[in-house]
Amino acid sequence: MKESNLFKGGRRTRAAASVAVMLSLCLPAMAQAQDAAKVIKYRQSAHFLLGWNIGPIGAMVKGERPFDAGEARMRALRLEQVAPMIAEGYPPGSQAGAPTKAKPEIWDNMDDFRQKVADLEAATTKLAAATETGDVKQVGTALGAVGGACKACHDRYKAD
Repeated sequence: MKESNLFKGGRRTRAAASVAVMLSLCLPAMAQAQDAAKVIKYRQSAHFLLGWNIGPIGAMVKGERPFDAGEARMRALRLEQVAPMIAEGYPPGSQAGAPTKAKPEIWDNMDDFRQKVADLEAATTKLAAATETGDVKQVGTALGAVGGACKACHDRYKAD
């Protein structure tokens, strides 16, 4: 049987070939972990943006700060843009790779999770429409629906 060129050349060549084979097996796993870490950072950033924009609207609705219809509208439009980004942050294989509060049940119940995200998207669209009225009560009602959509998902899929 003819010896492969890979194994000709002695001990150093065989050692280098072994290292190359091991790296070719390990690097994809390392890359996947890095990708998962990036995905986790992406989804956490999207959630942060939601909270960043919900907070001021909530403060206005509660009377903790003056109601500013223009600012409420701007923040509601941001929410409407960010909400569809949530589902993108939960692809298969992103359960681990960085600290996360996402429960594994998300990936076991992806259809339910995606429905909850769709509910959030619909609620943010209604909130944006409510801000067009300039009526703080309508904004408050719509914001309550956004909060309910967030809570429905967090109760089932977010670890405390």
